[in-house]
Amino acid sequence: MAGIWGFPLWEGQGIAANRIAAALAAIGPGLEPPGAALAAEAWRQAWRPPRLRLLLLAESHMATAAEELATPMLPAPGWPHPAGFSRHLYCPAYGEPSLVPGLAAARNAGTGQYWRLLALAEGSPPPTRAAFPQATGRLAAKLALLRRLRDRGIWLTDASVVAVAGPGGQRLPPAAHAAALRESWRCFHGPLLPPLRPVHVLVIGLAVARVLGPRLDESFPGRWSAIPQPMGARGAAPAAALLDTLAEAMRRHAPAD
Repeated sequence: MAGIWGFPLWEGQGIAANRIAAALAAIGPGLEPPGAALAAEAWRQAWRPPRLRLLLLAESHMATAAEELATPMLPAPGWPHPAGFSRHLYCPAYGEPSLVPGLAAARNAGTGQYWRLLALAEGSPPPTRAAFPQATGRLAAKLALLRRLRDRGIWLTDASVVAVAGPGGQRLPPAAHAAALRESWRCFHGPLLPPLRPVHVLVIGLAVARVLGPRLDESFPGRWSAIPQPMGARGAAPAAALLDTLAEAMRRHAPAD
């Protein structure tokens, strides 16, 4: 059975699509077309561990325009391919212009700060251009890192199913940002995440924690904590503290077997 853009369905995709549509209707016009939200979720679901231990709850993916969603994307060896181009870490073409030659490289900078944070917390070299100048080697290092995280039961998802930020500094206004988080939880994450029974939830983003704190308390009592976004940990000491907290959460809640 075909899913979005002819790619295979993930389990529960029809229900997810209905819930995302409900969230979009409640949130209102955003920074991207509705299809971008479903594409981003397809990439997240492609990397969801069979047994979730540590849930990393970030803010949102980056906004993806309609023409970018439709831009042909070359396959990356070994990677899943559940949807088209999306500005999400789980999409191999995000930050890798060679995989989307029809998209201007200047509009595909990627999310290097998250790759560095996840790799260092996991204890491996960050898959950066400095460490892996060739795209093939860099993509292989990214793939190996994501597989190790999945094997440990670590999954990165986003509190908002719609993008709250985009290229060039676009951001939803504060009221719309809070509404996106609340409605995404009410329509989508509230029914989806608690039944997965993660051992711990680490929220990446203090603004996310402030908005969703009561809902997280109800769903994961005593089993969640929060750290700043990597961009918010400015200076050597805050960055080191952020890394140490994430690394300890991985060791404690999702140890390598």
